[in-house]
Amino acid sequence: MMPESVIASFLALAMCAAAIALWLDARERRINRRLAVALPASHPANLPSIRRLEAGSPSLLLHRLANYNREIPYIWHPAYVLLAGAIAAAAILYTNRLLGFSILYLSVAAAIAAIVVVRGLFGWQQRRFARQLFRQLPDAIQLVTSTVRSGLPVHEAFRALARDMPQPTAGQFAIVCSEVNLGRSPEDAVQSVYRRTQVAEYAMFAVTLAVQLKSGGSLAETLQNLGDTVRQRVALAARAKALAGEVIFSSRALTISPLLGGGALYAANPQTVDLLFTDPVGNKLLAYAVVSVLVGALVISWMVRRETAL
Repeated sequence: MMPESVIASFLALAMCAAAIALWLDARERRINRRLAVALPASHPANLPSIRRLEAGSPSLLLHRLANYNREIPYIWHPAYVLLAGAIAAAAILYTNRLLGFSILYLSVAAAIAAIVVVRGLFGWQQRRFARQLFRQLPDAIQLVTSTVRSGLPVHEAFRALARDMPQPTAGQFAIVCSEVNLGRSPEDAVQSVYRRTQVAEYAMFAVTLAVQLKSGGSLAETLQNLGDTVRQRVALAARAKALAGEVIFSSRALTISPLLGGGALYAANPQTVDLLFTDPVGNKLLAYAVVSVLVGALVISWMVRRETAL
């Protein structure tokens, strides 16, 4: 049987390799994106397909497995997230001293724990980033509408957004301004925000700009109607979140209740709880209980997000 130190070393090396692959691929994607923006008039037959290059990227499977989006500025550096996954795997290795499972089951459990932690942290940051953009979008559209009504072009409104709006909207429109300055059309630059963040309202914003800029008409009035629609969607999302507050509270109470019940039982009769830590069968029962509670909490959280999504 392989010693646990060897397994921990392999996991650490794998996490380091994943971090280096993520960094190198993100740098390559940034260079390709700048080239694609700088050469908008080139014939597509003379340029490599970015979609084909993306589909053939050797690290695409790794990104999907880790739920990593290289286009989003994360609060936590990806290396820290990978380190958290390695710590979770190491915790599984450490607790095996009490449980005594075979090395095969231990390796599978450690890999699953690392993947779940990494995907969860990346997904949480992506959802937080998308929620902030979604809540700030009505104010952004209102600022664009006011700027257009004053007689200024759309790209000046984008500069105002990059200058006056809070993050993360300011950062995204700073990228939009850079792309427009390099020759990209405003609607395509806004469409790229949707592709990076997957906020559907930015796709609506891009379609509105494309239709009005190509067919003519009152852009300010159309943007005003779009702003009202997005503001109603933001209010509806907030209402759905409030209505789901009881379910969220119940799920958290169900997650904490085993800890409270175990603490009360230990205070009343410590001998009954000590068997979970001293007896081998009790160790396995404790492990099954912890895994069951965590899986239940994750399932409830997934169901709440699914039902409250617009």
